[in-house]
Amino acid sequence: MARVYEKIPIVNAARRCGLVLNPRTLRREEVEASCPFCSDHGPGKYHLSLNTVKDQYRCNLCGAHGNSVSLYARVTGTSYKEAYLELTKDSKVYPMPSQPVPQTQERQPRALEERHAVYSEMLSFLTLSERHRENLLERGLSDERIAQNGYRSMPETPEQRRLLAKLVGASYELLGIPGFYTRYDQWTLAGPNGFLIPVRNKDGLIQGLKIRLDDADRPERKYRWLSSRGKDMRNGTRSYSWIHVTGDRTRKRAFLTEGPLKGDVASYLANDALFICTGGVNAIKGLRETILDLGVREIVESMDMDQMVNPQVRDAILTMRREVQKIPGIKYSKYTWNPAYKGVDDFFLSRVSAM
Repeated sequence: MARVYEKIPIVNAARRCGLVLNPRTLRREEVEASCPFCSDHGPGKYHLSLNTVKDQYRCNLCGAHGNSVSLYARVTGTSYKEAYLELTKDSKVYPMPSQPVPQTQERQPRALEERHAVYSEMLSFLTLSERHRENLLERGLSDERIAQNGYRSMPETPEQRRLLAKLVGASYELLGIPGFYTRYDQWTLAGPNGFLIPVRNKDGLIQGLKIRLDDADRPERKYRWLSSRGKDMRNGTRSYSWIHVTGDRTRKRAFLTEGPLKGDVASYLANDALFICTGGVNAIKGLRETILDLGVREIVESMDMDQMVNPQVRDAILTMRREVQKIPGIKYSKYTWNPAYKGVDDFFLSRVSAM
């Protein structure tokens, strides 16, 4: 005998999920709502269509579709059975959520020790996909060093990101941690798909995370900080461009380059040479303090060779060079190589491959 389920109005389910409904359409057969699954969900955007006759939903932008139970299950990260029981266990009327209010004051990140604890917990729940592992191996890293550096793949679906935030939030406060924000009163994770690169200070603590994007619209935009800065990201927190330190921190000679992954790779290929890595040629805040804290006596400039053809990059590197040369007691030199290899990591890999 077929099991008979209680009818659950799609609009009620949407309200339980905290979706924003278009008040002008509430008396229509098709009610418009904000979509919790696609990226275009700002104030006044109603891509989700709620069919009140069939009690089904469909997003006209991302194509997500289903019924009342599947909508609630996807948004809350529960099973269909749990979702059905939740939706039918009471008759409480849930009011219409108000439109998101943009955050007016920018929230600052929590202290370093707190960020390190949260990010370490977060990475412990994640894995590295085979695709991303192959990418790192092709750069010259070993499996052992990949594991040691702690690279992880970003969770790709909204359900996975909400579950991750729920797991981490069970032990730590997420407010003030760049990358986390609330959507429909649930914590989730921001950022594009790709793999995560831990950015560490001189003591190995994770200051922040950078993402190597799977898909970049421009070659120069292949990397992005994990951040939840934006008017549509409630309770989100901005990220700063922190200085990354990698390699043998007891050495008195440090190479200076751009990009944490570049530094990780180059350090490994150069027998754990000490590398200090800025987040970009213009992102030198904290560089002087990092050099002084490490106690190095020599800095070897190892910036990308595109400075030879890009005057803006060249000017930014010149500004950085002058700032470092102001530090008392520091010997400064410049490392050059065949310009056919853009980065110092590419050049070191070519030398290792030729052996």
